[in-house]
Amino acid sequence: YRGNPLLDRLNDLIMDRIIDCVQPPPGARFLDAGCGVGDHTVRIARKGYECVGVDVSPAILQRAEETIRALGLGTRVRFSCQALEDMALDGARFDVVHCRGVLMHIPDWKAALKSLCDVLKPGGYIVILENNVNAWYSRLYLAMRRLRRRRVASRLVRTEGGTELWTDEGGRPFVARIAKIDALTGALREFGIEPSHRFATSLVGVEQLPAGWLRAAAIRVNEAAFRLRLPPAICKGNAIVGQKRQ
Repeated sequence: YRGNPLLDRLNDLIMDRIIDCVQPPPGARFLDAGCGVGDHTVRIARKGYECVGVDVSPAILQRAEETIRALGLGTRVRFSCQALEDMALDGARFDVVHCRGVLMHIPDWKAALKSLCDVLKPGGYIVILENNVNAWYSRLYLAMRRLRRRRVASRLVRTEGGTELWTDEGGRPFVARIAKIDALTGALREFGIEPSHRFATSLVGVEQLPAGWLRAAAIRVNEAAFRLRLPPAICKGNAIVGQKRQ
């Protein structure tokens, strides 16, 4: 679904809300943790901020670098290939850490989160975007997965951090976690972060839908939910913003 103009517009709106929440100073330094091909890195750099993008995949980072060069943003962005749970950034510290839809794919999510909090400057902000296990859509999705377990080689595991999907397909045993938001905010406090904002980023899922009118309709529903500022407790996608204690 990358490159979908409807989704691009929604993601632009979400980034605008993030910037409004954290109010970064001019020339602020961002860490885009789990940056992938750099979609959100581009959004950050286009707003005039410096950004370091970190991802575990060299091939993905090569694509991100090509995109950044093509857009003429190379002076503001650099990339580093490493795992979030064991980052080595030569003592670098950041004004804002942005991590969207990444912790859900890391088995030891608390180690990764602590690493992100450690590289944040005192008074800086961390922004975590994850799916909410208590949302009605998540409950429906998990119920459907349970019904399919006899036909699909997978299992659902309830943990401290949420409900995890494990599978034997494709050689990747761990697939994703739908987070307990309370566990996430509790871990942030444990690592010296005071949560300051929580808002909904999506009401329903898009990734599993086929391309076409159904996916477009779901994206429009999510944009409407975002603009209406529906309560995050009932919504699938949640953003948690927190400030590091001085």
